[in-house]
Amino acid sequence: MLKLRSLDLVVTTILLAVGIAQFVGGYTMDRLEVRHIHPASIPGLLPMFLGFAITLVAIFQLYGLYQARLGADDNRPSGAIDRTELGRLLGLIALCAVYALFLVGRIHFWVASSLFVACFIMIFELHRDMTRRAMAITTARAVIIAVVFGGAISYLFEDLFLVRLP
Repeated sequence: MLKLRSLDLVVTTILLAVGIAQFVGGYTMDRLEVRHIHPASIPGLLPMFLGFAITLVAIFQLYGLYQARLGADDNRPSGAIDRTELGRLLGLIALCAVYALFLVGRIHFWVASSLFVACFIMIFELHRDMTRRAMAITTARAVIIAVVFGGAISYLFEDLFLVRLP
């Protein structure tokens, strides 16, 4: 078991800083009043909303960490992670890096996104103690969800939001 209380605090503090920076960045973005853009459709609205949400979640997490520290019992494995969970976390980090650094921009966006989603689902849903039938069903479900998601996100951005995807 690996103790992660200090890591939780570091990650939460980083998320708090990212959330605040994203909110401020969205707020200071150009408003495009010259083009008579409606205030509800300003370019910084989504980054502001996401920054606020990240900040709020980080504050709740900090509060939870504070509460856990107040009631901490040194004999219980609170804040501990086992090797399987750590492996999944590292697998997820590697998957995100492969997606961002190697897939996006080299293959069509919907294919890259579909591969990412399928792998993500399989990393977190497949277990060694599953039967072959359960593994096959989970894998098929992951592929179906991934293809639908990849197509939907591409359609949403390219055709509805008119964003040119890599």
